[in-house]
Amino acid sequence: MKKFNMKTRLQWGWFKAALLGTAIGILIAPTAGEIIGVSGEKKDNTENYISSMLSSISFGSKVKVMINGEVVALAKSKEAGEEAFQSARLAYNAKGVQILDIDVTYEEVDKEKDAEAIEGMRLLRKEKLTEAVLDSFDRYAESDKELAYTMRIDDYTVTIDSMEDLVSVLEKAQGAYDAEDVFKVGLKPTASRNVTMYEVDVTKKEGKDSDAGKEQGAAQTSDSGSTSTQMPGSEAGTQADTEAQTEETGSTTESAGEPETQTEAPSEAGQVFPIEKNQKVLLTGAEASTEEVTSTEGAGDTQAPAEGEPAAASTEGENAGEGTPEEGEEGTTAQSPEVLPQAADDGIKYVGFSETIQVMETYVNKEQIKDKDTAYNEMTAKNAEADIYVVERGDCLSIIAEKTNMSVEEIKELNPSIESDDNLFYDDRLNITVPTAAVQVLVEKQETYQENYNEEVVYQDDDSMYIGETEVVQEGTPGSHIVTDLVTYKDDMECDREQLQETVEVAAVAQVVKRGTKSKPTYMFPVTNWNVTSNFGYRWGRLHAGTDVGVPTGTTVRASRAGQIITAGWLGGYGNCVIIDHGDGVCTRYGHLSEVTVSVGQYVDQGQQVALSGNTGRSTGPHLHFEIRINGEAVDPTPYLYQTQ
Repeated sequence: MKKFNMKTRLQWGWFKAALLGTAIGILIAPTAGEIIGVSGEKKDNTENYISSMLSSISFGSKVKVMINGEVVALAKSKEAGEEAFQSARLAYNAKGVQILDIDVTYEEVDKEKDAEAIEGMRLLRKEKLTEAVLDSFDRYAESDKELAYTMRIDDYTVTIDSMEDLVSVLEKAQGAYDAEDVFKVGLKPTASRNVTMYEVDVTKKEGKDSDAGKEQGAAQTSDSGSTSTQMPGSEAGTQADTEAQTEETGSTTESAGEPETQTEAPSEAGQVFPIEKNQKVLLTGAEASTEEVTSTEGAGDTQAPAEGEPAAASTEGENAGEGTPEEGEEGTTAQSPEVLPQAADDGIKYVGFSETIQVMETYVNKEQIKDKDTAYNEMTAKNAEADIYVVERGDCLSIIAEKTNMSVEEIKELNPSIESDDNLFYDDRLNITVPTAAVQVLVEKQETYQENYNEEVVYQDDDSMYIGETEVVQEGTPGSHIVTDLVTYKDDMECDREQLQETVEVAAVAQVVKRGTKSKPTYMFPVTNWNVTSNFGYRWGRLHAGTDVGVPTGTTVRASRAGQIITAGWLGGYGNCVIIDHGDGVCTRYGHLSEVTVSVGQYVDQGQQVALSGNTGRSTGPHLHFEIRINGEAVDPTPYLYQTQ
């Protein structure tokens, strides 16, 4: 083995001595601290210099932990910084939640740009990194903010000082529609499991039954009970209270109460409502029509109703004779056996809120917090919000005003182009306003009602009759049915209706009408002076699909053939346009009109006025554009106009 020279031996010896000294220093440093009297608390916060130097050695990039833009520590990675911040935040709140107005960010160190900002700072390991972040919190503590609860509904927010007051405000809004106090308002954590955020949740109270009809319906069939007669709460009118007292002998003594005016009394299950002829009336529990109410003039006692059947109402004195019993059943009430079971479950099914309501714990200035009365008034105040109304068949300004709870003048103000009913066309969009509160209560209610109804007209096509000609084959008659719907209201406005059940008492008979499908053999000129300005054919590389006729604006335009109107209004480049379907695959089209005088679905005879000519749409001057299309394909109308029978 080759021997080292003396110089090499000395260097190797010094190196081993340095390593040994370093190891001994690391081992004895903690003990030395105790010997020189470092206290236990100070010792825990004193880092061995050598281990600190070793831990600060990093061969990769460093990350700045910044609070409100100020560098407070250096971490080896963003993940390490986030972990240290979470630990520091928990430690800071260990003695109670404390308010901090801070924004934490993490950025990689740029040695040149950040040289001054990080001067004297070194990379910290986990515990020291947490301590550095924790020490910086005191500089950002807020003392003028309070813990409160902010409720958010879409873009609307309101802040209340306590959870109890917030819930009480919602209960007050919801309770206005929950007269039976069946449902309760509560808060539940969101799906994100963020303990500082909740969603409003409405649930049914234990032991409560929202179907009031069940309880009152049961009272009707008990051995001892009473049945009252009154008009539904939705209809103001005269109310007569009638009580039937059932005794052990099975006899019932009835007495008519004094009429009294009712304005807003809600319908209650189990009551008997007289149903006026041709009028839709809610059936809650048991009801009978006015034609079925039995009069017992001078009678003292009447027979008690059988179980499951409605009690027969009677009147005395001047009221006698108002109701006429059915033939063969004098002294009894004719009542459909399906009425009571179908209406037994009527009543409110749910009372909650139409929108998702979120609640968040927040720290805000005192002036941002509102008391519960102010919050309630603000949340329930109805403000006008913009909406669109689509014009339906049969609409006029007064009808639209009634539907939208607006005045005719208000509608005109929002729609400057509408001056009268003549400016309204089917499927037009009108600007309207709808009074809407920030918090809208959603009510689902089951309603059973009786009403007259008509079947839709049945048309029979007849190719022996010309289009536009009709003949009534069978007259229709109205029927009567009992319908159960699940109706949804937002506040007091109905927004949805779903039919659950229908019981037909008297079937309606549909009117049967024959209508002609035969086209008249000729086409007539739609305007009197046929002054052609542009013929059918290609021009400028495009097909001109009809014939242009130069006529002054306001010239009467007539149907070239009899048929049914399928378009009556604006149609792109055609401007105001009328299209008539002649029933045999042929349609005629009239464009650039100033005014349309027919409506969709209307049948017109040949020569009948359908519009006035004009200059609307893609037009360079007043004229009529006339087309004939066969099975959707445009043809030259000239040969058809000049043909004879």
